Amino acid sequence: MLLPFTRLSARRRRLATAVLGCLAAATLTACSSSSSSTDDLLSSIRESKQLSIAVSSFAPQDFQDATGTWTGYDIDILTGFAQSLGASLVIHPQPFSASIQSVSSGRDHLTVDVYYTAERAKVITYSRPMLNYNDVVAVRKSQPGVSDASVGGLTGKSIGVTTGSTSVTEAQKTPGAKAVNYTEFSDALLALDQGRIDAVYASNTNIPWLQKQNQAANVAVVGPVPSSIAPPIETLRGYFGLPQGAKSANLLNKLNAYLKQIACDGTEQKILDKYGLTAPYFLDGICNAPDNYTGS
Repeated sequence: MLLPFTRLSARRRRLATAVLGCLAAATLTACSSSSSSTDDLLSSIRESKQLSIAVSSFAPQDFQDATGTWTGYDIDILTGFAQSLGASLVIHPQPFSASIQSVSSGRDHLTVDVYYTAERAKVITYSRPMLNYNDVVAVRKSQPGVSDASVGGLTGKSIGVTTGSTSVTEAQKTPGAKAVNYTEFSDALLALDQGRIDAVYASNTNIPWLQKQNQAANVAVVGPVPSSIAPPIETLRGYFGLPQGAKSANLLNKLNAYLKQIACDGTEQKILDKYGLTAPYFLDGICNAPDNYTGS
């Protein structure tokens, strides 16, 4: 027979066990809720009030001005997007070749705008397109190493490219050409000016911006990269990259809605105008483009 105090102790033990069980369940629920919030990038950005992006220096997309302040049309666009989320933009400068990994690993929330490639699509999720591009062949204005942008004119030439960019593949497809890799686009232009390479494969936004800023720049465009070498036009559009997975879904939806809005209401064109991109070509078809390009 159990003594009264023994029965009371047993009741207390059962009560304590029940209370502890409830506390554990509540703690588990709270932890689950906290983890869920942390795992959702949009919620995390809103809580921290910071949107982090991986950038390198590609004027006029993203570059530092004379005061060291980061600027460019990508910076302007993403600053506006961050503000729409109640956040500020946090910029992490790095070599372009590291930027995709920085986002795929979750260190940063977004890349600046990049071309579509099948390899990148394995590790990042793409936003809707935000700009039309076209790669061009840049040469020295004085004593050009390439006289025309045909396959024949580029065969066997030394071509400067930015490591990690699609220009690497374009140079590799150029018959007999030597692809010379540079970490920064500005380094490729310096090598071109010094006569160490014959040409540079670059975006059609980079060279006009350089010429606008410095009319004495020793660089000229001889034409687009041949279509037999360049990727399809859909892949030459600019897309922002996000980490893959369900955690990015809400952020992607918000970003796509924002990009469509500014492309359709004229806001993006006003941003581009600041950087000399006034031609209708750059936004042709962007407003009504599908939100998801899958490479086919």
